[in-house]
Amino acid sequence: MHSGLSPSRAEPGARPGKIMKIICLSNQLWDFPLWTNKKHVMSRLPNLGHEVLFVDPPINVGRVFFRYLSKGKWPLSRIITQTKKTEENVTVFSPLNFPPFKKDYSVKHAKRINMLAQEVFGNSTGKNKTKQKESVQPNPGQSDEKTILWVYHVELEGLENYLKYIKHDFLIYDCVDNYEAFPKYDTPEKKKRIADQEKLLASRANIVFATTPGLVEKLGKYNPKTYFTPNVGDFNRFFDIKNKGFEVPEDLKNISHPIVGYTGAIDEYKFDKKLLRKIAEDYPSYSFVVIGPLALKDRESTKEALGFGDLKNVFFLGSKDFTEIPKYVAFFDVMIIPYQLNDYTVGGCFPVKFFEPLAAGIPLVVTDLPSYYPFSDVCYISKNENEFSNNIRRALEEDSPEKAKQRQESARKNTWEGKISAMLGFINENIK
Repeated sequence: MHSGLSPSRAEPGARPGKIMKIICLSNQLWDFPLWTNKKHVMSRLPNLGHEVLFVDPPINVGRVFFRYLSKGKWPLSRIITQTKKTEENVTVFSPLNFPPFKKDYSVKHAKRINMLAQEVFGNSTGKNKTKQKESVQPNPGQSDEKTILWVYHVELEGLENYLKYIKHDFLIYDCVDNYEAFPKYDTPEKKKRIADQEKLLASRANIVFATTPGLVEKLGKYNPKTYFTPNVGDFNRFFDIKNKGFEVPEDLKNISHPIVGYTGAIDEYKFDKKLLRKIAEDYPSYSFVVIGPLALKDRESTKEALGFGDLKNVFFLGSKDFTEIPKYVAFFDVMIIPYQLNDYTVGGCFPVKFFEPLAAGIPLVVTDLPSYYPFSDVCYISKNENEFSNNIRRALEEDSPEKAKQRQESARKNTWEGKISAMLGFINENIK
């Protein structure tokens, strides 16, 4: 297996190489308010000349679908075509399943993706036929541009059909989570099913990307061309935001400082509600602000439903669009990532949000995840609840312009532009 180039060491002048037609099978909706790897990477590739067809995880016609209708995100034209063009010049396809027949839809969706690829990419996909792995189906075409099937969604029902029927020249598995440790795989049979599916995808891929050393070790057993591509941050969006003159958001105006902030999903298997309660009780004069949806289900919760109704210094502000998040973070005094320590987080978690406060120069307090260890000089890693609590106070007391600058320099070396440059370099090394 390959440890690869860390994005912080990627050559800043690295060229994108071959222009590619990219079909991305995502495990997160493009319109989901939280941005993770999928959207960060795919929204930037068109700026380098690549074309992207972004495939949402299939949506079951039900609550999520009707919620998007009610929000006006699905006009009549999109209901008919299930596609839209984004401001980032990405075409998004949102396949629909109609329960109880959703198991039958994988082949249908794969063939629809091929039709859309022809429309989006034209006839310039995959001329050169090179020696391919079993899963690769070369595309006919009239240029040297290659079609890349870039898969995040290892849990996708009928994945083997997607690999079989979607025409492509090169297959990538981009692994950003330890999926078999998800709580929903709560029996040996369920764990084996997802582990077998991941083995299938990793083995067939031309190359594999993995965001943590633990994932590199696991997937390297299936594919020797496994590359370490750690998570990074949106430096330009968050850099120096405290000095950009943002007005205080309305829902922050009556919240007193110091403000300890968290942004991200509130779920059962990562977010540590017990830890949040402890630190809020330890510091009754501090304000604790939480911004994010309930888990990954595009719905809100309340502090009462989550068990914080009796705490006057805890504020749940709900979801905010990712582009609005900096306007809130700019008024935080400390940020926290209060993640549980379990098989999922320890084995394969490196939160994308990690570099956002660093880019802003804001102190960051985290739990004891191995992914943070290379950055122990710019964050406060906490080995237990008491240390986490003490580190919040330390972070406020020790903050200085010099420490803020040190954080920002670390974030500057770990950007999406650097990560994408490294990934494209690995692709160009291996594609024929």
